[in-house]
Amino acid sequence: MCYVSYMSIITRRGDDGNTDVMYGGRMPKTSSEVAACGCVDELNAALGMVRVSGVPIDIKEKIDTIQGHLVSLMGLLSVPSDRREKYLSDGYPTISEEDLNWLESIAVEMPVKFDGWARPGAAGNLGAAWMDMARTICRRAELSAWELGEGVSPSACKFLNRLSDILWLWARELENSSA
Repeated sequence: MCYVSYMSIITRRGDDGNTDVMYGGRMPKTSSEVAACGCVDELNAALGMVRVSGVPIDIKEKIDTIQGHLVSLMGLLSVPSDRREKYLSDGYPTISEEDLNWLESIAVEMPVKFDGWARPGAAGNLGAAWMDMARTICRRAELSAWELGEGVSPSACKFLNRLSDILWLWARELENSSA
């Protein structure tokens, strides 16, 4: 049995509608930063559902890497705009051009190409249906990130844009494999 020691998640500090952020600040839970971080967190959870829904191991491994990038992205998004430069200069991980190129290489290798709208779930493949759910959450996360404006790295927003395309392609690939 594994025993984990951790501090309590229940701090009561958010009971006033504000949340703690890096560098000692607090911001309203209704702020655009918290909303964007929440969308990426939801995407991360949806990708977790994809991983356990019977998708091939190569997709699972790539999703694991993507989830690592999403955790980094949540860090960036949850920092107040006036502290993002400090966040980046302190060396916290962010999305790089190399990360974008990696995502694009996945798309190039895919046998499936865009051929119009899809009907998620039509093939009866649970992995494909969860992949489509993750894709739509990813689109919302991208919009939330763009809404933050210039303080967010364009690479981070581009990563979410590319990722939603990859998720669409993977969903179609999974549907085709179950036909």
